[in-house]
Parts: sequence; structure tokens; C-alpha cells
Amino acid sequence: MRLFAAIVPPSDVLRELSAVVGSVRLEEPVEQGGRRFLRRNRRGAHAAGRVPVASAASKELARPELDRMYLPITSFGNVTLGDSVKLADALREQAATWSRPEVYFAGAKALEFTGDESVWAVLEGDVDQLRAIGRNVPQVVQRLGFFVDRRVFRPWLSVGTITEHTTAPYLERVVEALDGFHGRSWTVEAVSLMRWVPDAGADEFEVMEQMPLASS
Repeated sequence: MRLFAAIVPPSDVLRELSAVVGSVRLEEPVEQGGRRFLRRNRRGAHAAGRVPVASAASKELARPELDRMYLPITSFGNVTLGDSVKLADALREQAATWSRPEVYFAGAKALEFTGDESVWAVLEGDVDQLRAIGRNVPQVVQRLGFFVDRRVFRPWLSVGTITEHTTAPYLERVVEALDGFHGRSWTVEAVSLMRWVPDAGADEFEVMEQMPLASS
């Protein structure tokens, strides 16, 4: 089975965040859009002119369902059932010793690195503690000899990905809206061990277990 670890924010926090993104509307459509245009103009350049209103805000960003929104920590690849038990046992034991960060969403990033097509909501608050969890999870599992995705954990949550209809002005408005947003504080209470659902599509997964962090 394919496993990965993640931080899953509370549903009310995700609804609040999603509402901010959903409130953004494009006042004046422009003549150029799409991934190629945005990559050339990712630092804020505007295109001139107009296009039909068909380039609506609902098409500008591919937004995930709330139950598909999470902060990935690391992937463990394919493991056997027996190895998944060992992995979960080790992770559960160590997670119980890690502090519970108090965080909130405030700020945004977009198209930040090569191949990135996401708009990100940024977490603030006890981010150092959160980053420590992001470092500790792969270290625990790597000591057991399992494969670990070596990408660096970022305290960012993807709120959507660009589409062929995305324009630079719309993207700027989304980032501006998130930059002006200060969400409610919430406590990270657990690390979630997630399992991809076989034969159900690339984005289908379920929570296998929640590993509680230290209670105090």
C-alpha cells in the first residue's frame, strides 16, 4: 500500500479559508491566460486587452474539495501490510513526544518553484514547532529503513492549481485576498497517516490513523 504523512486542518478552518478564495472575482477579463502566460508573468506583469466573459473566476482555479485539503509531510512509497504496522507503531510512539503547535492561516504564495502550479495559503504562529514535526516524521521512518520522500516540508496548504483559463490579474487578486486574511487559530493535535485508495484515482486517499501529539 502507498502511505504518506500529513497535517489535516480542522474542517471549519478549511471552510473559512475556502470562502476567502471563493470570494475572489475578476473585474476585467484580459486577453491572455493559461499556464504558459502565467509562467512568463509570475512576478505580476499584466496583459492588455479583453476576452469574452467565458474566462470566469470559476474556471480560473482548480480548487480541491475540503476533504482533499491537507499539508503533506512526506511520502513513504509502497509498503507491505506488515511494514505499515511497524511504521505506524514507530511514528505513533514518537509523535506522542512532540509539541502541539498553535497556528493560523495568514498570507499566500503562488507558483513558487519549478513545476509548481499551486496557490498556497501560508501558516503562521508556532511554525518552528510545525517545521520540527516536518523534519521528525521522515527521520523516524528512515531509521526503520523505509523509503522517504526527501522534499522539504513547507507550512503551506494548496488552495488550488492554475488552469488553462487562469489570468495573472485573477491570480494576483487571490494572493491579495489571502495576504489580507488572518484565520482563526487552531492547534495541530495529530499527524495523520494517510493511505492511497487502490484503483480509485490519483487523488483518492483515506486517513489510516491519526497519531496524537503530546497532550501538554
